[in-house]
Amino acid sequence: MTNIAWLGTGLLGAGFVESLLARGETVAVWNRTPEKAAPLGAKGARVASTIAEAVRGAERVHLCLSDDASVEAVLPEVLAALAEGATIVDHTTVSPTGARERAARLAARGVGFLACPVFMAPAAARAASGRMLCAGPAHLTAALTPALRAMTGDLVQLGEDTGRAAATKLVGNTLILGMTAVFADALTVGVAAGLDAAEVHAFALGFPLAGTIQGRGAKMAEGDFAPSFELTMARKDVRLMLDATKGRPLATLPSLAARMDTLVQEGQGACDVGVLAIDAVRPER
Repeated sequence: MTNIAWLGTGLLGAGFVESLLARGETVAVWNRTPEKAAPLGAKGARVASTIAEAVRGAERVHLCLSDDASVEAVLPEVLAALAEGATIVDHTTVSPTGARERAARLAARGVGFLACPVFMAPAAARAASGRMLCAGPAHLTAALTPALRAMTGDLVQLGEDTGRAAATKLVGNTLILGMTAVFADALTVGVAAGLDAAEVHAFALGFPLAGTIQGRGAKMAEGDFAPSFELTMARKDVRLMLDATKGRPLATLPSLAARMDTLVQEGQGACDVGVLAIDAVRPER
């Protein structure tokens, strides 16, 4: 068994702790709002009233907080109580800059640190499924790989640059939130045009969305905007979508229309609609 401190017992953190306890680990928990940590005491965790109490004697300290500021807020107390040789494992979604700065600061103090953001819902954390990213010193990654693999269905190792884990998490969340927003607009367009929401959902389930990333996405990443679906024609279709909604609120289409208009005005209208990514892949233009 490993002595583990877990700081941050919201829905995701609590799910992880429950899974660790089920595997026989010794876990001390702390949360800024004590009421969120209390139920874990009944499941075998030691509920600490302070960060120092949770961290003292731990071999690993896991952070599952809300943002860069919350991580920075707990670090001084963590470091004051951290045992020699213990490792800090941060699952928080943070900025790449923040992840790199903290890694460098902790390395200068001789403190082990891994950036391990996750793509998991609480149920997946309890079931040790989903995906965990991992970046940090190679010797720490190697040493903790068995423990981290036990926490997730898929451990993706990204090398020593902790900023790569943070950046990859933001890419993943962009896809998740972007798809959610796009589907919200698809529902709005469909329902406003006379379809049932269930009908729109059923159609979307069978729609080959992966092909967009595999085909057009590959060309976008290469900066290849040879047309197969011209931007001007795509903009016409967006106009039809906006007209069909009869003024209902939308999540993404108005911004998409504005971006398309800018690119058309810049002379990109005959390019493929993938030219939407031109400023990402050709920033020098």
